Amino acid sequence: PHMKSVVFLPIIGCLTIQVSALLISPFKAPSIKKPSKEISPLQTHSSAKARVFNIQSRFFMSSSQQYYGSMDGGNSSGIKNTNGDDDELFPNASSRDIEGVHEQLRKDGKRPIRESNTSFITTAVVGIPLFLSVLPVTVIYQMGKSMLGGSGSSIENDVADDASIACRQESVGEHFPKFHEIVPKKERKYDAVLLGCTGFTGRLAAIYIAKTYKVNQGLKWAIAGRSQTKLNKLKEELGILFPGFNLDDLDTIIVDTTQAETIHDLVKDTKVVITTAGPFWKYGSKVVEFCVKYGTDYVDTTGETGWNKEMIMKWNSIAMKTGSKAISLCGHDSIPWDLSYYKLSQLVTEKDNTDHLVKAQFFDESKGGISGGTIDTMLSLTVDQKYKEDKYEFDPYYLSPDGSKKIIHKTKNTSPLTVQPSPRKDGRWTMPFFMAAVNCEVVKRSNALLMNNMDTSDNPPTRKDLEYQEYWVHPTFKEAFGNWFRLVIAATALSNPLSGTPIRKYVLPKPGQGPDDKSMSKGYLLVNAFGESKNGTKVQSSFYFPNDPGYADTARMVVESGLCLALDADKLPIQGGGFFTPAIGMGDALLERLCCTGCKFASRIIEPGHLTSKL
Repeated sequence: PHMKSVVFLPIIGCLTIQVSALLISPFKAPSIKKPSKEISPLQTHSSAKARVFNIQSRFFMSSSQQYYGSMDGGNSSGIKNTNGDDDELFPNASSRDIEGVHEQLRKDGKRPIRESNTSFITTAVVGIPLFLSVLPVTVIYQMGKSMLGGSGSSIENDVADDASIACRQESVGEHFPKFHEIVPKKERKYDAVLLGCTGFTGRLAAIYIAKTYKVNQGLKWAIAGRSQTKLNKLKEELGILFPGFNLDDLDTIIVDTTQAETIHDLVKDTKVVITTAGPFWKYGSKVVEFCVKYGTDYVDTTGETGWNKEMIMKWNSIAMKTGSKAISLCGHDSIPWDLSYYKLSQLVTEKDNTDHLVKAQFFDESKGGISGGTIDTMLSLTVDQKYKEDKYEFDPYYLSPDGSKKIIHKTKNTSPLTVQPSPRKDGRWTMPFFMAAVNCEVVKRSNALLMNNMDTSDNPPTRKDLEYQEYWVHPTFKEAFGNWFRLVIAATALSNPLSGTPIRKYVLPKPGQGPDDKSMSKGYLLVNAFGESKNGTKVQSSFYFPNDPGYADTARMVVESGLCLALDADKLPIQGGGFFTPAIGMGDALLERLCCTGCKFASRIIEPGHLTSKL
């Protein structure tokens, strides 16, 4: 198991893509900026700035000029459903204008990072000796750690193991309501409670929800955390940003997620808990348990698929009884790819409901920063190995929704591991995308659930496995190779204590730190997806996110996911409780929310396949 460090080196390296840049350009000093004027959600967000109250400059999302989301029940999404047609209910989610998506990217002035000749040569001249100097140390360290059967000092390991076990154990001595005692969601005080809002991404989420939905002006929400002082400080910051709001109406809830007795107040009186508090193996397990037992919906920003599988195995059967919907991976990991797969699947089944995807390719154009919390979580899972993933006889992501059977339709990740020309033959180059393994896992779960829904007859049609490929697209070879090689160097250096310790201590951002508002406004994500079905249908989609996808837009994604569950229950593709992916649990309802608050999406059939005979 300790060889996981070696296996995950590419992931660690990718998450530290900006190590080289950070050595030259450290985080900017805090600044105070004036709030911007209102702008349309479909315009660029690059000019939206936020002044800040304390230690970090903040970027906050601009909102729609009319609220999207419910205020008083009924048709809560703000879109009228006249005849039950999805095109009427979800017009943006049904768009076929691929060119319009790409045009929006150009209008917003988004540009990929270009590698100068000087930078490329410097990477080679400095990088090769640096790599060769740290590689032997890393190899020796990893081999020794594997042979000794440890990941560090025995005392540190014991402490980490004890913490992991305590966080993962079921709460004992706590009183939970019986099924018939669970308070219906419509009778609860809050629509949503935001947990983790004093962290980097959580604070962006609080700013986004305050600007978009205000405070207690229809949407009822509260903020939660361990420190009343920090929560009050956040309220003061929101007061500076939005002086017209009565922030005295914004309730605070004190909760320590490692102390079970404090979690009742967090979950019992809200429709949904929205949490950004990670690592989730450490701070999320009991929150999931309490949400499930109180029948409260749950969304988070985790990318920890191993932990998510553990939660499914432990709590899915209870969630089905209490009506709690638990949906993880509701941020950059992995909504863009999960919804893209979902829409491609919809297209191939429109004309033939026995057809299904057998290949999905994703071409990612992305620019963004990285926070200390993200790095800390990834290093805790890979290098430090503080969380030990449970082993199962079968993959929980292949279980049917009720957990009663194993789904036989597999997903194979054949994403490239090296730099190569784009398979689209457009003259660009590609490299491995750092979250491809996680995104594939989520799509695997969605694909398995969709296939399970299709196999309802006594003699279901023969189905083929899904092949998943994901590429990070760059303009030229210089960008692709330069970024890839810097990742390899960073991964190698971080995987031994001799070089890794000073990098973590003096170079990488600490938890709570992250990109500044200017860099986040320049970030973006464009996911171009192509699919092919069993019957030969070829389909395409484009999904555009106008800000840093890992933080500014992750904050928006997780908030809209939570509000989708809380306010749009009548529009969800799945009724009842359980553990779902974003696509299967929310589908077009979530996609429409994202398109109404900043994204653009379109999908279309490129080439029809042959129809299966109905005779």
